[in-house]
Amino acid sequence: MVPRLPRELKFDDKIPLYWANGDVFKSRFFDAFSTTLPEGEKFFIVSLRQFKDELKSPELQQAFKDFARQEGAHGMLHNAYNARLHRQGVDVPAIEAFLKKFFALHTRLLSRRMQITLTACAEHLTASMAHSLLDRGNDLMSGADERVRALYLWHAAEEIEHKSVAFEVMRDVAKVGYLPRVAMMVYISVLFNALVFPILEHVLRVDGCTRRERARYWAQGLWWLFKPTRGGFFRDLGGHYLAWFRPGFQPWAAGELEGYDAWLRHYQAHGDALVAGEATYAELAKAA
Repeated sequence: MVPRLPRELKFDDKIPLYWANGDVFKSRFFDAFSTTLPEGEKFFIVSLRQFKDELKSPELQQAFKDFARQEGAHGMLHNAYNARLHRQGVDVPAIEAFLKKFFALHTRLLSRRMQITLTACAEHLTASMAHSLLDRGNDLMSGADERVRALYLWHAAEEIEHKSVAFEVMRDVAKVGYLPRVAMMVYISVLFNALVFPILEHVLRVDGCTRRERARYWAQGLWWLFKPTRGGFFRDLGGHYLAWFRPGFQPWAAGELEGYDAWLRHYQAHGDALVAGEATYAELAKAA
């Protein structure tokens, strides 16, 4: 585990508005996603904490502590990033207020077993994204601002480190079976876009994009998200994501670790997420 907060990342207004190599949709898609993370991370930690006293093995107890520390750090850093979005006019407080109510509703309506199942599914989805970002053939971050690229590579590495924790609590402690976890994965997969897309539309409006411009960006962006060939966002993470639906799924049996190993090696050598991000990206791009 590397649960250190990379304090050297500064998200000031010198970062380009469209930091993903000038691509409006990609930049704002990840910006919209970022606004959902602090409240989501809180829900994940709370859902696991409900089983804290039932974690019998010392390994799983330590894994929970590392999970909570890493997710807390993610929330803090994305809060700092979201402050940049708020200065641009994005109504981050309103988004966070909605998400607080949204997750509170799930806490009231779902049993603790279904809350941990939702968390395990969300963690698998983010782990799928993490493996895709750290795939040597993925050029998603090509031309991106180095600070934002460092943020997402760091976040991806830590998502991979704790990707099995919620699953093990769900399976071994909450005793959730195959059908409930599959049903919840279908739900969270639909929910992801249902949350992110309206926020993205709000951000594009804040940017002053006309209706025609927004229609063009959405057309281009949806093709990037859903196209069935290499470079399609969801297609590239599809193999890891679909592994969840195997009855005997094991988190560590899916997803290659070459990119993660490179990031960890560079981070341990320099203790700096920005340096680690750039060195990892250069290494993966060279190997592609």
